[in-house]
Amino acid sequence: MTTQLTPVQADWPALRRGIDITPQPESGKVVVSLPEGAYLRMGQDAADLLRDLDGTRSRDAVLACWTSRLSEEQATTLLHHFTQLGLLESDITPSSTGSCRSFRFRKPATVQLVLYRPQRMTDALRRVGTLVRQWPALAGYALLLGAGAAAALTHLHAAGAVVLRPSWDMWWHIALAMLIVNAVHELGHATALAYHGGRPRAMGVMLLYFVCPAFFCDVSATWRLGRRQRAAVALAGITVNAAAAAAAALAAAADLGGHQEFCWRLAAANVFTIVFNLLPFIKLDGYLLLLAFVDESHLRPRAMADARNWLSHHLYRRPANEHEFHRWWSVPYGLAAMTLPVLLITSMLVSLGALSFRAGPIGVIVWSVAVLFALLRLLAGIIRVAFPPPPPAATSPAPC
Repeated sequence: MTTQLTPVQADWPALRRGIDITPQPESGKVVVSLPEGAYLRMGQDAADLLRDLDGTRSRDAVLACWTSRLSEEQATTLLHHFTQLGLLESDITPSSTGSCRSFRFRKPATVQLVLYRPQRMTDALRRVGTLVRQWPALAGYALLLGAGAAAALTHLHAAGAVVLRPSWDMWWHIALAMLIVNAVHELGHATALAYHGGRPRAMGVMLLYFVCPAFFCDVSATWRLGRRQRAAVALAGITVNAAAAAAAALAAAADLGGHQEFCWRLAAANVFTIVFNLLPFIKLDGYLLLLAFVDESHLRPRAMADARNWLSHHLYRRPANEHEFHRWWSVPYGLAAMTLPVLLITSMLVSLGALSFRAGPIGVIVWSVAVLFALLRLLAGIIRVAFPPPPPAATSPAPC
């Protein structure tokens, strides 16, 4: 049984029940967490104004108080933003049960199916995190990585010959093994988050850009942590793949059980997973690591907006707008973030093409629909560059 939020009259604004406001002294920002799992970052001034909304004063009284610090237009706009973001209880406030949906869509083009909610095992994960942070475990892990690297380097020719030789009969064995490793990869994220005091909300499977299957772990609670802790959570998953690659290399070098070819391919698959996950241009571990480094939210969409603006200005002579992400590498990063999904989707569609055609008419139809959807997405991106939306009206973001 679920409980809906009771709307409060808009004339008497009140902070929504279940909202948690956590200061971040390291960055000078404040993290606001919503009951359904979303996290927002705002300045201390905006957070103070948000806390001021206790439902005991009318809307006009609140605006009159805020106007002493902001202009009347800014105060009205800020109150409207608080309502639209679901921070206040009103007729449009979403239900707190929104996070319980098993099927979710995440921008720009990812669908997620929640299979497990690990909140109840947070304490157990925290104990596991404490255990693996002890020096014997760290020393054993370092020894495993060193031995695996030595085995790979001393058998580099044999490993390369195996990896570069196609082996379709072993494909499903590698895929099954990687499913297990990548599931543990996500548990690594959840363990690191729990160890640092966060609470993982959901785990499951997703289709990245609607074509690339993968596991996921919702680590949005990292925004309540410091930068180093966020980086540790981002790197926790690939430490699992690194251990799997090292163990596979050792097994291959020893020809354990006569499965040398399988072990070398498993090691290569894990190395590829590490490299792919560290790419910061799509929303994977590398992107989370980059967010921790720059300590700014919405980096990717802002950089992509700057890249579209740059292309529009240079290709179509449109007026240049002010950058949304103020770093020198904003445009090149945005261009790479726009290009990599295109390459990923194209490679996946080409790889799945032969398999789809073998499935008969249904497979051909599904593949054709996927190609059509990809082309429409590409066309929409081209149109956004050729005909960019007008810049938003200038409003002072002083309190945020």
